[in-house]
Amino acid sequence: MIILSLYVTNVKGNYFVRFSKYFVLELYIDWQDKRNYNLKKFGIIGGVGPESTIVYYRLIIKRYQERLNTKDCPSLLINSINMMKMAGMIANNQLKELTEFLSSEIQTLEKAGVTHGAISSNTPHIVFNELQERTKIKLISIVEETCTFVKDAGLKRVALFGTKATMSAGFYNSVSTKHGLELITPDEVQQNYLHDKYLNELIYNDIRPETKKEFISILTQLKSKSGIEGLILGGTELPLILSQKDLPDIRVFDSASIHVDSIVNVFVD
Repeated sequence: MIILSLYVTNVKGNYFVRFSKYFVLELYIDWQDKRNYNLKKFGIIGGVGPESTIVYYRLIIKRYQERLNTKDCPSLLINSINMMKMAGMIANNQLKELTEFLSSEIQTLEKAGVTHGAISSNTPHIVFNELQERTKIKLISIVEETCTFVKDAGLKRVALFGTKATMSAGFYNSVSTKHGLELITPDEVQQNYLHDKYLNELIYNDIRPETKKEFISILTQLKSKSGIEGLILGGTELPLILSQKDLPDIRVFDSASIHVDSIVNVFVD
């Protein structure tokens, strides 16, 4: 028979639990350090696409460590899903099927104990409200966070680049209008061009100078025609090809970077 005895001691706010006599197990909890006593576990629906998921992972860890001045890493789960299956549903306007598919993948995170989550892509937010209704996980919307950021920056009229669905389906507009923003999108021909280059080049990290040149040309036309003050990179792969240094005359808003900051806030606030 093994007899265990439990001792709990408090040393300057730090608790040690010891089991003896045949073995010792120590559990250390620093109640004064929220980094070590954080019950929040974050989950990401990733793989949409793979390149931006990698950026998310790296940036979350980097900014978490910078904010807390630590080498610790946050508890983070990534569920990398079938991007092409999702894209097919969106292209065919199968929003019910898309909701079921993404909801199932979010449930995988929920079963793993995730308390907060995000989708590392703009386009799937076409069914964001439906997804939030189906899960206990608090989902952080990239659309809501980006529009809030743009509003706080004091801008009123901004262009939106992204996939065809992101630019035309209206889910960005419904949020931007709430924040007093006017979204300007390219014409249909330009949207088709942006969409094609996004799905056939950017998500594979295929960065071509001629594509970048045309993206900038489209934006220059929008600025001349509509007087835009800024550009929302409403696709998480767009920062691979466009950045603030490419567009010195307008303010560039990287939705992925804004989203990451909001995710990090979950851990440190």
